[in-house]
Amino acid sequence: MEFDLHEVRSEILEKCPEWIDLMNAVEFRNSSEADPAGYSGNRVLYNSFRMRHFSREAQEFLIAGQLMHIQLAHQQRGVKKDRRLWDAACSAVVSELLIGNGFEPPANIFRHEDADGISAEELYDILCEEAVEDPREEPEEKTEEAGEATELPAHPDDDSVKRPGDLQGAQVREIDDPGLAHAVAGLSDLLEPSLQMEFDWFPADRIRDGMLKEQFRPYPVPHAEILLDTSASIDTDLLRAFVKGVRGILREDAVVKVGCFDTEFYGFQEIHSEKDISELEIRGSGGTDFETAVKAFTGDAETKIIFTDGYADMPSARCDAIWLVYSDTEVDPPGGHVIYVKKPEEINNNEIDFLIT
Repeated sequence: MEFDLHEVRSEILEKCPEWIDLMNAVEFRNSSEADPAGYSGNRVLYNSFRMRHFSREAQEFLIAGQLMHIQLAHQQRGVKKDRRLWDAACSAVVSELLIGNGFEPPANIFRHEDADGISAEELYDILCEEAVEDPREEPEEKTEEAGEATELPAHPDDDSVKRPGDLQGAQVREIDDPGLAHAVAGLSDLLEPSLQMEFDWFPADRIRDGMLKEQFRPYPVPHAEILLDTSASIDTDLLRAFVKGVRGILREDAVVKVGCFDTEFYGFQEIHSEKDISELEIRGSGGTDFETAVKAFTGDAETKIIFTDGYADMPSARCDAIWLVYSDTEVDPPGGHVIYVKKPEEINNNEIDFLIT
């Protein structure tokens, strides 16, 4: 059976026309690593060659399954869980949801007798209990009569069978400066909840606790903007360390834009990976103009962050940003929050090294 993404998407929308916004909000990408389909962030990945081995109904099921994983934020909700068991729980719950809504699964698809009507977290707890009872036991497969290849959860120790959709959410990364590291951790209390890596968030009225309810809404992609004070007084390595630390506490699929400023604003650069951070163009030197900085923020960002030493006059315009000040300079911006970062030599094991005002 040939795989035609356009036709598969059309067939899915005939079954679930309310998925149109979700369908338009994700990116579909042909990937040789998908076996046969997976997801990462807000991307649906598929292997067009391997998908040919499936019937049209099974192709629809596999693509719809990845959409459901994204809509239910399974990748982010699985942080710090046993990946093999979590993937098995998510696959089984999604399979039951799709089957209950008229989709026909591939033969031998992984299913679990308790998966119908419960959330992935509830099934994960069941699978964990089963694993404790028999640690050698793999998640049980319910098979049908001989048929085509099946989509099964990958084992975490076998790189040959990992699918892109098995990737977990971003992890908090260590940064070199201990004072900065503690302050970055303190940012999590001020971030827009949708930006954070660990959350209990269902983006549609139709989905609550893993159950279909009313109707889908577009999958919202959280957006953060970071402005770096690139005046001569701040070291570029420190700036990169700060970006790395902030990126580490955000959801993997969050759009993160970084801009440099001194007395001018030099434009935003989008950050997705550590490679992007290492290649971040640091521009600027000389003085600092906060009026220029606050005007640079766009209206798209839920969270705005300014990293600075604070050596300049505060802007006159109100800006609800988070100011992370790497110095002893006391600042009082009109609006927003301030986090003061103490230098490493000032940190005492028994004191908090940042102050939120």
